[in-house]
Amino acid sequence: MRVLKRSKSIGMLVATVAAAGLIPLAAGQADAAPAKAAEAASCPAAGTVTQGWHSGHDGVDIANGRGTAIYATGSGTVIASGPASGYGQWIRIKHDDGTITEYGHMYERLVFVNQRVSAGQHIARMGSEGVSSGNHLHLRTYASSSAGRGMNPVDYLSARGVSLPCTPGGGGGTPSPGNNFTTWGTSVRVRTEPQLNAPVVRTLTGPTAVFVQCQKRGDTVNAEGYSNNAWSFIPALGGYITNIYIDHPAAWLPGVDECR
Repeated sequence: MRVLKRSKSIGMLVATVAAAGLIPLAAGQADAAPAKAAEAASCPAAGTVTQGWHSGHDGVDIANGRGTAIYATGSGTVIASGPASGYGQWIRIKHDDGTITEYGHMYERLVFVNQRVSAGQHIARMGSEGVSSGNHLHLRTYASSSAGRGMNPVDYLSARGVSLPCTPGGGGGTPSPGNNFTTWGTSVRVRTEPQLNAPVVRTLTGPTAVFVQCQKRGDTVNAEGYSNNAWSFIPALGGYITNIYIDHPAAWLPGVDECR
């Protein structure tokens, strides 16, 4: 068990998931808001609102530096994660109240299609891909999956307790770290199984933001003065890394399910 927590330096994470052929919804008429009660929302990203929702802009732009964290506004299921015309890359989440949120222009995605996410979960990093003049999050909100034109995201978030601009962790729902962690160290090997003789699928060159889906007991690793047989499965990287290189003081990560 480690007793000292190392500083968290966010690095590059290359997502391997893609949903090819997905095209953002065309403009049309907005649907009426669903009757189901809205859940509390989380701040989608820190930054400056550079353009609001209007007849020629079906969403809200939140600008900040490249790599700024983007969070899910609410719990739900990822229904799109990959390249998309105009966006470069996008993510769409269907929430438990039937609404849809859409995130565009990121340079890095941390979630994949059919993945369950929680409110405030770190899902992407801000970029300027696609038709874009600078690093920002283009956020759209829809009343349902059949809606043609989006609702005003300012109204959508306001009804759920978040005002734009916002700060993650305040102004409504609070982002929960959940299964989001950061690795530390260099030359950290990602293996297909939690075994030292398993094939290496990737090597992390520095601190990297990761989403840990689950953890599993495997071979005991002795490194950096620690000994641990717990391994974390990172779906975006397609394999496991020893928990020694997860920046958390506990050998077995609290709140993370065991792999089945």
